[in-house]
Amino acid sequence: MRSRRVILRFLPLGLVTILLGSVMVWQNGVERRLGEDVNTSPEVVVSEHDVPVVAATEPSKAEKRAAPRAPSSAVPSTSLRTVAELAPTDIKSFSMVGVTWRSGVPNDAEVEVKWRHDGSWSRWTDLHNDVENTWTEGGRPGTEPQWVDQADGVAVRVRAHEPSTPRDLRVATVDPGKLSGTTPVAAAVGQPPIISRSSWGAKNGSGCDAPKYGSTTRGAVIHHTAGSNSYTKSDSASIVRATQAYHMNGRDWCDIGYNFLIDKYGQIFEGRAGGIDKPVRAAHSGNGPVNEETMGVSLMGTFTSTDATAAMKSATVDLVAWRFSDYNIPAKGTYSLGGKTLNRIAGHRNVVSTECPGAKVYAWLSASGGLRDRVEDLLAGGGGGGGGTPTGTAVPTGLKSTAQTSTSLTFAWNKVAGAPQYRVQLSTSSSMSNATYYRSVGLDETITGLKPGTKYYAKVRTIEMDGTNLSPYSSAVSVSTKSASSSKTDVPTGLKSTAQTSTSLSFSWNENGAPRYRIQLSTSSSMSNATYHRFYGKSGTISGLKAGTTYYAKIRTIEDDGTNLSNYSSSVKIATKKASASAVKTTAATTTTAAASKSVAVPSSKSFSFKGHGYGHGIGMSQYGAEGGARAGKSYTSILDHFYPGTGLGSKSGTIRALVTADSTDSVMIEGRSGLKLRYVASGKTLTLPDSIGGKKVIRWSIDPLASDKKKSTLRYRTSSTWATYKSTTWTGAAQFEASTMDLVLPSGPDRTYRTALRSALPKSGATNRDTVNALSIENYTRGVVAREVPSGWHAEALKAQAVAARTYGVRAITSSRHYDICDTTSCQVYGGADAEAASTDKAVSATAGKILTYGGKPALAQFSSSSGGYSAEGSQPYLKAVSDPWDDWSGNANHDWTKSVSASTIQSKYSSIGTLKSMQVTKRNGHGDWGGRVTSLELKGSKGTKTISGNDARSAFGLKSSWFTF
Repeated sequence: MRSRRVILRFLPLGLVTILLGSVMVWQNGVERRLGEDVNTSPEVVVSEHDVPVVAATEPSKAEKRAAPRAPSSAVPSTSLRTVAELAPTDIKSFSMVGVTWRSGVPNDAEVEVKWRHDGSWSRWTDLHNDVENTWTEGGRPGTEPQWVDQADGVAVRVRAHEPSTPRDLRVATVDPGKLSGTTPVAAAVGQPPIISRSSWGAKNGSGCDAPKYGSTTRGAVIHHTAGSNSYTKSDSASIVRATQAYHMNGRDWCDIGYNFLIDKYGQIFEGRAGGIDKPVRAAHSGNGPVNEETMGVSLMGTFTSTDATAAMKSATVDLVAWRFSDYNIPAKGTYSLGGKTLNRIAGHRNVVSTECPGAKVYAWLSASGGLRDRVEDLLAGGGGGGGGTPTGTAVPTGLKSTAQTSTSLTFAWNKVAGAPQYRVQLSTSSSMSNATYYRSVGLDETITGLKPGTKYYAKVRTIEMDGTNLSPYSSAVSVSTKSASSSKTDVPTGLKSTAQTSTSLSFSWNENGAPRYRIQLSTSSSMSNATYHRFYGKSGTISGLKAGTTYYAKIRTIEDDGTNLSNYSSSVKIATKKASASAVKTTAATTTTAAASKSVAVPSSKSFSFKGHGYGHGIGMSQYGAEGGARAGKSYTSILDHFYPGTGLGSKSGTIRALVTADSTDSVMIEGRSGLKLRYVASGKTLTLPDSIGGKKVIRWSIDPLASDKKKSTLRYRTSSTWATYKSTTWTGAAQFEASTMDLVLPSGPDRTYRTALRSALPKSGATNRDTVNALSIENYTRGVVAREVPSGWHAEALKAQAVAARTYGVRAITSSRHYDICDTTSCQVYGGADAEAASTDKAVSATAGKILTYGGKPALAQFSSSSGGYSAEGSQPYLKAVSDPWDDWSGNANHDWTKSVSASTIQSKYSSIGTLKSMQVTKRNGHGDWGGRVTSLELKGSKGTKTISGNDARSAFGLKSSWFTF
């Protein structure tokens, strides 16, 4: 038997609001395991033991008699068989237990544990299977943990209704140690006392130090932790610590799964890091969008037959009312999110199939005088809570709209003495439902990306720098954006060229009050193959042009979002200057001189210390730069113009085919559901698939290569533990399952949801192998990309810029030369199907529907990377220029500046032909930014020879974040 013992020492942790590190954290949708920190806090010991798999056999009579519950409707048998079992085993003293696995445990399996306390064994206890959170949070499937107080022995058994082979099944036990005491955080306005993460000893240094945020908070989901109800008040912090340790080291999550936890004594504990008043995405509901836009509150205990205490209920009322007040959410009513219609205050069982939060607590939610009634009373100013509402501080006055366009509103207000920041709340509803929020350090805020001719309501409050509220909201003011037609302007006049170089033309024109101007530039008087350039004000310069070339230019007025406000002016004709031979030579010489650097010998430490800027190849849009630009008030069109100069906005609709690389089998297997069809791709003929066959529900469908002739395919189904062929179907060529959404069964993990069509595709005619391809609309594809590429809590304008770039990148990849258009990994751009979607990113996709970047009338190559470091890199296209990026340098970007130590032995191992490394020297850079810019040529000198490599080669071989470095 293999066991693993992990000792964690937990560091104090304040409110963490900085977005850290690699874009890979959110691309992959999988949080990373924490490192180990050392301080004087009590140890948290997590031990893991393998649970042996039991050879598949028919269930015994005893097992049949012992089956404690009926299976789900999808499972035809009522029998249970043991598929894995750990005999009673001595374990070092622990207080919490849970079970995890890699794959092979059916969703309806029973996972049971028992433990030894004071020499006596408990009865078998069923642990709730919590696999729903695996695809929303990542990590390992597993159960909820069970608090056992004190135990020194454990036994496990897994029982299923059909033959199953669990893979990498482990039982995790946790000893959280004891804390001397906890102290609630001093309450802000309306906030109940909350015990901070630092007070209960939260673990620091995780991937959740870069929190993910929803666009708002829309409701609350109530849970229970499960486990004993007989804990003491001093045990509560240990339970929270143990829960975090199990979630992080058993489930491989980045942090504890809940936003808040409340004990039976009324103590409220801060859960996942990121800010107690912010819409932090946690891992509580099993539904990604619900995790992003609700607060997960877990009541500590089991409430199947035991009711929550009065203190626990009062604390829950206070907490929910405070957060609902902050986001102007009513206590009652419903909303739609993640494919569900939920009450504003819902139970976990309303989101997924579970007993949580227990029958007693669930009944209390809707009871007369229950949670919803008491929160509603407290929000109305009554005494529904347990602690009352503290008096507020000064509310900002004088809120008014000072400017309006068809897509933007500017607001201003009076200064409040001592207020560090302000938060503006904006909604199309007077009740402020589905509001968006904007921070400002000044006394005004311009909000862009709005709908023309629409009435908006706005409020403002004062806040701390960390987002803590300092005052209630002001009264609402209402104002409407201008209609698109009312914003039409006259054609600009006076267009002329004011300066010319060999590679640029400067223009000026008469300003007429339009939001922006667009210049159309072409080398042809017919304006064919034109490029488009956006400007503010009354002048602008277009660079990157050809020397000694005649150009034609026209100008029109446009909205911030690119909507045309006028026709084009008449064209003007102007030529760039011819390049002089001496200038070319001087420029080349200057670049060479600036690029060279001193040769550096291997240090005595045998390790080079690299300093660098940025993360990724740096070509095109910087994702952190886009967020920085949005924070600086830039619209998404401004952001795109900056990173892709010379491109225009076009439109594209249609279908795209994404390769599903996680399905490494030759089958396309999906879960049974109503409304399924099978379509033969070549002929277009469809077959409607039944929900049940022979009176039994179809559990799964699968398109498989025919065993006797793998060039052909067949359709199979399963209603029990055995598979059958459906109506003797066989065919040649591709076929696909179709429905609004389908759950694809993957070989190494839980199901993943995809939209529209899942195709069994042949790489070439007559192939015997198959690939799984998701065919769907370009818009739905883009929805599955954006939240995998950037955090869904980022500013709306940054999300819109990412949506246009992602849509463009996908459209450009569409081809008829192979059986798919684009892959779903970082080799293309990351696509996660419907599971990846989030409300905020869906809004960004909808707001930019169909828009793509074009160049010369064709889709542009819209490359992007995590961080430019302050200057983008030149790419393969005229519009992929090296441009200065001041937006990239903001407090949340840990990739703007970085350091890394690389041993000489690492470099030698990658380039063994040079022998023992003696020195390195940068011989050429691209000339943009610090140190002369990105490295384009690096010379390695060794005992056996010299090797010249590119900066990108060095980045890959040395494990650097980018090719922009020095040492």
